[in-house]
Amino acid sequence: MMNFFPTPYPDELLYSTLARYCMRSGNIREIHNFEDLFGTRNCIAAMELPTQLDALIRNMPVNTKYTAEYFIFKHTLFPFLAAFIPQERAKKIIQTMRNGEGAVSYIRIGLISNSITLNKYFRFCLECFKEDIETFGEPYWHRSHQITGVFVCPKHKIPLYKSTELIRAGNRQRFISASKENCKVEKEINYPDDLMKKMLWMAEDAEILLNNQFGFKEPEWFQSQFRVKLVEKGYARMNNYIHQKKLKQDFVDFYGHEYLQLVQSPVSNNSGGWLSDMIRKNNRTTYTVRYLLLARFLDIPVADLFNIKLGFNDEDENNIDTYQELWDQRLIELAQSGLSIREIADVLKSSTKTIRKSIDRLGIEPFWKFNGGGKYLHKKYTDTEEFKIKREEFRRKWLQLHVQYANISSNQIRRKNDGLYTWLKRYDSKWLEQNYRRIKTATNTVDWAKRDAELLPRVKEVVKEMKEGKPERITWTTIGSKLGISGWLSKKREKLPMTKSYIESELESMEEYHIRKIKWGIEELEKQGKEMTLWNLAETAGVKTRYMKVIYKEIEQVLKNKGYDCNFKW
Repeated sequence: MMNFFPTPYPDELLYSTLARYCMRSGNIREIHNFEDLFGTRNCIAAMELPTQLDALIRNMPVNTKYTAEYFIFKHTLFPFLAAFIPQERAKKIIQTMRNGEGAVSYIRIGLISNSITLNKYFRFCLECFKEDIETFGEPYWHRSHQITGVFVCPKHKIPLYKSTELIRAGNRQRFISASKENCKVEKEINYPDDLMKKMLWMAEDAEILLNNQFGFKEPEWFQSQFRVKLVEKGYARMNNYIHQKKLKQDFVDFYGHEYLQLVQSPVSNNSGGWLSDMIRKNNRTTYTVRYLLLARFLDIPVADLFNIKLGFNDEDENNIDTYQELWDQRLIELAQSGLSIREIADVLKSSTKTIRKSIDRLGIEPFWKFNGGGKYLHKKYTDTEEFKIKREEFRRKWLQLHVQYANISSNQIRRKNDGLYTWLKRYDSKWLEQNYRRIKTATNTVDWAKRDAELLPRVKEVVKEMKEGKPERITWTTIGSKLGISGWLSKKREKLPMTKSYIESELESMEEYHIRKIKWGIEELEKQGKEMTLWNLAETAGVKTRYMKVIYKEIEQVLKNKGYDCNFKW
């Protein structure tokens, strides 16, 4: 039992609070701290989802005010990681955190099945670090800085840095505090403005989830919320059809491939994938960051996503959805414009069957119901006075739009006035062509020889940094990403002979890359004074043991050259 317990600081991880206890406990052996805290040695130091919290409360000083639920919701990553899981599963995870084994929580919350690689190192904000020392006399690990997928501090809006302390490696039965020794900045981080903007969105939305208990919802709730916005923005039809290709393209255009790769949520043009799964009717949950990505893309504030049933009037949830009313009104307008059912279906992105059913439901009597039997029996629609009046009206609207939006092309105007354009295209195509504005964009001729000469030293500098710091595989893609030109670098390699020759001389096979990571991992273990075991080396270097088996001879030679005689069991 403990005779004192440190007061948790604002936004502090429980892990960090326990580390501060260990510093003050006076215990010589670290394992004795676990006996003080949990009454057992059979426990590990988990950062995201700690366990044995009931035992921790039982070992607190007499009359403690703390509860397991307080720590879970205020000082762990549970509120973020469990934000989108069903209530029953959330209850089981809470119970596991109170009395169970840590691995079970990670499995139940979906971190294993979602193939998300969690942060390897504790992270810190330079300004928070300074402020904490000034305010509290010591630094500590902030929970808002440890979320996988968050790269900036939501408070100071500056990049987060990796500490030298591994979250999952070496001795798992000790808690390590933030300190000046393990929170050093070797190289300043600067993100491009566009990338920084998206990182701030995620940091702010993640902080909202951490600091609010919105209540747990079933998967159907979020599917419904997203579906309302998908229909409203033209990505889905009323008959449950989803325009997957358009959705994916716009989603990638909104965030960019580079940012989506950083948050481990890439989107490809292939069928399936996490984005498709999220908007389909299924009970699968995915990593929280992905829900936040989709919500931000669809303009849904985090609080509204949980608290407001989208698509319904506030007074009566049995009223028809708002977007249904808008869709019906649009159908009525198009039916009165002289378009055919197929043309209306194209405008509303629906099937002709859905349009016919809705016409009957709304009691609409468009002109085509009388064709061949009354209204236009003896003459064409284009010969009627009604047509001539409508043509003049639509011509006037088209010209007004071009005056109103003088700096954009007709292609851009038609996207928001598809009904008007479709009618003119069908009935007045010659006039439309004469009054169609096309804005030519100037094509700049690239001096590839000059670009090649300017690019080469920049590439060399990037490769040098990649070799000196924590290992990253040297590929066209990684070099392009670091230079912010991944979109065209590899595609234009034939026009960059000097750059191409240098990069290809530096490219690594997977085996070469793994050997370089192993060498770096050995140096890190030596710096940290940790034992040279197979597990420590694999965890520190970030190379899975199945890959190490392929290059075990090279690893043994590297260790031998370093003076180690390690007989690892491969």
